[in-house]
Amino acid sequence: MKVAVIGSGLAGLTTAYLLRKEGVEVYLIEKSSKLGFHSQSVEIPLSSSSNWPEKSKTTRNGRRVRERDRTDKDSEEKWVVDVPMRGFQGGYYPLLLSLFHHLQIPLETHNYKFSFSSSQSTYFIHSGSSGYSIPSLPSRAYQNIFNLVRDMATFVGVAICYTLLVILSFVAYHDLLPRCLSNPGSKKTENEMTLKEFTSILSAFLTQPFTIPIIEYEVWTPLGELFESFFISKLVIPLFSSVGTMTTKDCLQLPMKVILEYIHLTLGTDHYQLSKGYTASTIAELLAKPIREQGEGYVRLSTEIMGLEYDGDVSIKMKKSTAQRQGQQEGEEEERITVDKVVLATPASVAKILLEGLESSLNNNRQIKEGRRVGQMRAALGKVNYRETIVVTHRDTAILPFPKDRRDLNFFLPDTSFSSRPSPETHPIPYLISTENAIYTQATQIILPPKRLRRRGRTDAMVLQTTNPAVAIDPSKVLSVSKLERALPLKQPNKILPQLRSSSLDSCVYIVGSYAYPGIPLLEGCVGSAKMTVESLLADAYERRTGFVRPILPAGKLDWEVGKGGRFARTWRWRWYESTWR
Repeated sequence: MKVAVIGSGLAGLTTAYLLRKEGVEVYLIEKSSKLGFHSQSVEIPLSSSSNWPEKSKTTRNGRRVRERDRTDKDSEEKWVVDVPMRGFQGGYYPLLLSLFHHLQIPLETHNYKFSFSSSQSTYFIHSGSSGYSIPSLPSRAYQNIFNLVRDMATFVGVAICYTLLVILSFVAYHDLLPRCLSNPGSKKTENEMTLKEFTSILSAFLTQPFTIPIIEYEVWTPLGELFESFFISKLVIPLFSSVGTMTTKDCLQLPMKVILEYIHLTLGTDHYQLSKGYTASTIAELLAKPIREQGEGYVRLSTEIMGLEYDGDVSIKMKKSTAQRQGQQEGEEEERITVDKVVLATPASVAKILLEGLESSLNNNRQIKEGRRVGQMRAALGKVNYRETIVVTHRDTAILPFPKDRRDLNFFLPDTSFSSRPSPETHPIPYLISTENAIYTQATQIILPPKRLRRRGRTDAMVLQTTNPAVAIDPSKVLSVSKLERALPLKQPNKILPQLRSSSLDSCVYIVGSYAYPGIPLLEGCVGSAKMTVESLLADAYERRTGFVRPILPAGKLDWEVGKGGRFARTWRWRWYESTWR
């Protein structure tokens, strides 16, 4: 069986890798000149005399030649900074952890500490470890006794709200939430309750006074107001706005089950990051290695897909860009390959365009049933929404909070009255202006340099990576600017996800991607959708060939259970029944 995987992000690479491990002949096709999973990464020379590659230039005389020679020697090694950031929390990524374990990718535990700031000041510090760490207050708390009392009271209130949310997340995980907290109406509706609706209901409940037993005295607490105006608005929303790189309005429209599931699965789990010396490039090359080993032409970079056609098999029309040579202009070469199946690992908008031609071709060849399925798939892809994301890698510390408030991840939530000069139209480095309908959380990660630079006292080598900047960043301190698209969680996953999957033994096209998997579209969705697609594709081929149902076997012969952790972690993940949510 021949399969073409179009797109080389993590979803495409994982799909191709698993198929090849099962003995399938696989083509991997990518429009970019590099594998997509690390195409935006930044390489920074480890120069002892300069942080900036362009500053290593010098003349060819005297002492300056020796400086150039030393710089060239140092710059043979490069510090690769992944774009976007690749840290993740274990409980929500069991399949990703299993894949890394199989690839023997070492991980480091790194329980991130967070700061939350507004245009006025830093208002909250989260010390990491799911709250099981020594509490920390923002620096403003120590300015006077009033600030100290206020911030301590806020901390206690946040702890109560968080405990309540943890309890509700456990109940929701087992589908035991009261109907008033799971559906927006008294009757069953198609839409799940959103964060906005959930917040209003729970805040109203907490606002009601409670009666002290025996003395029957009613007591009112500010917990309801704190829950809505601070805990949700200033902590939960910025956090999930950053996790999903979405606007605050998008967060309010999130299905509450998605948020509660994330809280339940990540409770008490560690954050991880790749060990020093390992990057997204390492992972991409390991996943692509079995495909390259088939021979030349199986990994095709700089190749654009022009169309898909059905003629018994699937014919892929491609256009390959050829590099400029000896003063000649870049050229284009057209060619076709024919395969049995196609897996689309592209953004939903691109997949939708490619499926349009395939649907027409299927109908022309009287493959009405498969043509109808592809049409339903196109309709489902049209319901996947995206948000543009800007990631700036730089060294401008002016956008960070005060030094005492700086943590690993620094969230800044602007309001609509906040303005930064100059305007985005005139500033060379793009950033996002907050409007009433589009407020993004600015998230800045502090990335420490390799130990060899820190041993030299090179604290200036620290790199910052800001996602969705809300303020102007000094252009002279910018290392790279990347613009990406991130999918939003599906509003009706129970209806949309089945339409993106195979429902026939004659299926000729499959969809993978972070959006084609339950929950928040993250790296786990890339691996999860790839695993499900490979299992489905192999099962369809086996049943069509033998007439029997294929035995349930792990995709790619991997141990997919290892990422779930030990006995306690697996018990915590157990639920009454598996649903669309996982």
